Amino acid sequence: MKKVNVALVGVGGHGLTIRKAVKLCPRINVVAVYDINKSLAEEASKEFGCEKFSNYDELLELRDINAVIIATPNHLHFEQAYKALKKGKDVFIEKPITVKVDEARKLVRLARSEKLILQVGHNTRKRKVFRKAKEILDSGKLGKVIFFEANISMKTGLGRFPRWKADKSKCPLLPMTQLGIHFVDVIYYLLGEITDVFAHGRKSVLKVEDTVIAALKLSSGVIGVLSSSYVTGDAYEFKIYGTDAFMNCYVDRVELWQGDKDKPEVFILVEDIDSYLEEVSEFAECVIHRRNPEVDGYIGMKNLKVVEAMIESIAKKTAVRV
Repeated sequence: MKKVNVALVGVGGHGLTIRKAVKLCPRINVVAVYDINKSLAEEASKEFGCEKFSNYDELLELRDINAVIIATPNHLHFEQAYKALKKGKDVFIEKPITVKVDEARKLVRLARSEKLILQVGHNTRKRKVFRKAKEILDSGKLGKVIFFEANISMKTGLGRFPRWKADKSKCPLLPMTQLGIHFVDVIYYLLGEITDVFAHGRKSVLKVEDTVIAALKLSSGVIGVLSSSYVTGDAYEFKIYGTDAFMNCYVDRVELWQGDKDKPEVFILVEDIDSYLEEVSEFAECVIHRRNPEVDGYIGMKNLKVVEAMIESIAKKTAVRV
């Protein structure tokens, strides 16, 4: 079986999830790891039996690396991905693709000019609940889709979390950059293009906006609301309403309410790291067969554009065209 020689860039935090997924992928051979935390780099190098680096430029000089998987803080994505692409490496980068749309655009152009793979880790659309939701939508059971309501929130901001997340230059619009952008990608996947945004933000606990709500309009005419908070109890709900039925998508199930039935049809869809395994496996296949991933750099940039539109909308107190 052909394998891809990969370097893992950032092996702590979310990088631990990526490490777990990569270990389950038979197509990936980890040949090097990088982290500024030397003890984490040492730990990961022992786990994979590979070289370790605390200098990123030195890592990229390794000739046997085909690709890099980047799971570092948001504000490091652009420089690390750009350098890797310049060295001829295919790149998988965790969401968000970058901090700024202009940076994302540069990565997309570079990857295209060099004919390299650029995949963004928007795993949420690959979760079983949203694959099932797509199946239900395509079946026409909902009738004409009218509107949606989505909320993805966590209480992370009420405890200790990395300082860079509360720095607008490194993590603009905290809850939407860290959480809401997952559902932005799901909206694109399930319902289509987002064209207009009207957002409100609130600094309810933190010194930056920790809670955001946005009214969205799609190219199809469908309207909806996306909300996200970093300082409330966990919430994970995505509801789509049609003329014939509506469905509720949760972490582990989809409920389909049809007609005047008293009870919904329930689909239990429990998973662990399935969506992460699927995306890294897809990346390996794309590298081997030179094909475009489901979520490429362009889609990652489109998702980021929506967040930037929210930031502009909050500042101007008006609707913004995406």
